[in-house]
Amino acid sequence: MTSMKFAGWFLLAVLPGCLLHGTWAEASTDEHAAHRAAMAKTRYSVTTGTYEIPNVELVDTEGQLIELRELLAGDQPVALNFIFTTCTTICPVMTATFSQMRQALGDSAADVELVSITIDPEYDRPPVLKAYADNFGADAGWIFLTGDSLDIENVLRSFDAYAGSKMNHQPLTLLKKPGDANWVRIDGLASGDSLAQEVTARLLDLQ
Repeated sequence: MTSMKFAGWFLLAVLPGCLLHGTWAEASTDEHAAHRAAMAKTRYSVTTGTYEIPNVELVDTEGQLIELRELLAGDQPVALNFIFTTCTTICPVMTATFSQMRQALGDSAADVELVSITIDPEYDRPPVLKAYADNFGADAGWIFLTGDSLDIENVLRSFDAYAGSKMNHQPLTLLKKPGDANWVRIDGLASGDSLAQEVTARLLDLQ
């Protein structure tokens, strides 16, 4: 299923339950309530900040170890988000938005490294992440990472993105220009076009 079809399906059919590790949650105990509240917000905020990247090794969809600090300190602009594959609300939207952002950037998309880190590493092992990435047409230049649970929590805390539970996590996109200590922090669900505009203005120096 392509990213556009997946996103279209999702936007037309937000179900009252949640498919969590293969079982339907009861509608009366909607575990995605926090996610649905986040989706109701139509605006996003942009701030800047510095973050101490932990010295951890994560794992990509091919099972290869990736030094996160080294990856994020590379010579390409970086766009980073946090997702998990069994989420049926904000995560597929954020992932589809990354895909749409790449389309909006056109040729400039190749200049930006996209990084998506799961917040459910126990379930989202490399084969699961690979299938998820393939659903959204993720190819070269877009890496999906998992790893040890404590390492993932450390990463989330380092970006002030830890919410205690995956069901409480909020939509967040982080942008970084090579050689710049500051990160651009986008809280909320920005559209693909809006993210492309932010990337163009803040990472690529294009107007």
